[in-house]
Amino acid sequence: MSDPVMKFQIIARAEMALLHIRAQRVAGRSTLFIFAIVLGLLALGMLDFAAFSAMAPSHGPALAALYMALANTGAAVLVILAARKAGPSESQEKLALQIRDLAYTELNRDIEQVQTEIQDTVKEVRQLRSSVQAVGSLMGVVSKLTSGD
Repeated sequence: MSDPVMKFQIIARAEMALLHIRAQRVAGRSTLFIFAIVLGLLALGMLDFAAFSAMAPSHGPALAALYMALANTGAAVLVILAARKAGPSESQEKLALQIRDLAYTELNRDIEQVQTEIQDTVKEVRQLRSSVQAVGSLMGVVSKLTSGD
């Protein structure tokens, strides 16, 4: 991977993939958590109804309401457990992170290589300048020697 533009594109695409994966996960989990909250509220309502009915002399309606409340509570727990695993898998996110990190590493290597090449060029320019100055000095000496003859 030697093209920096391609590496930037890979980084951008990996970041977009990570954003998309995380958004899907949040959306899926949020929907199931909202459903679990609704079931939990139903369970709470049924528990209230069960407590009220339990005070009544007849135990038939109270037990029915209590059974419904327990069923709603169990369903809410199941939905919460399902919500924890909803959305894209974490392995997809790990893959996108690895691709992004690889592109960053390659880009850093390219930057370091460019820095090294610039430093080498600066050294060569300085050496060339020193050589030109030495030739100029030598020409001055030769000029003095030839004019003095």
